[in-house]
Amino acid sequence: QAPKMSAQDVKDFLLTLIDKEGGKVNGGQAIAALGKASPALKSIVDASGGLKKFCLAHPAVEFITDSGCGYVQRQAPKMSAQDVKDFLLTLIDKEGGKVNGGQAIAALGKASPALKSIVDASGGLKKFCLAHPAVEFITDSGCGYVQRQAPKMSA
Repeated sequence: QAPKMSAQDVKDFLLTLIDKEGGKVNGGQAIAALGKASPALKSIVDASGGLKKFCLAHPAVEFITDSGCGYVQRQAPKMSAQDVKDFLLTLIDKEGGKVNGGQAIAALGKASPALKSIVDASGGLKKFCLAHPAVEFITDSGCGYVQRQAPKMSA
């Protein structure tokens, strides 16, 4: 008799598959691999209403809908405004003291869509900087740039 499989076994299998495939797996490919490895694993996913619903119920894995069948990846860690500030300050230092606004947004999106979505939700980079004093947005003749906020001088 085959050992009883659980949702944890499905999660473990999917995480191993995701890592083996370089970070994400096409939804159809994940289902086929589950069925090939063990019909019991696939039946757990089927019983939960499909791969997307299984992922919603199990935070370690995340189903991303795209123009195709979607894919499964490790769930991205939750990000905060502090993570955005830390990222921007590191980027500013790496770039010699200031970073073009468009370049900063592109770097945030490339590093983590979650970081960029925090900036987007605050109304954009300029508004994010206004709300977070460690970083400062300077408007110039171009798209502006971000730098460390200058220390305040006291009289």
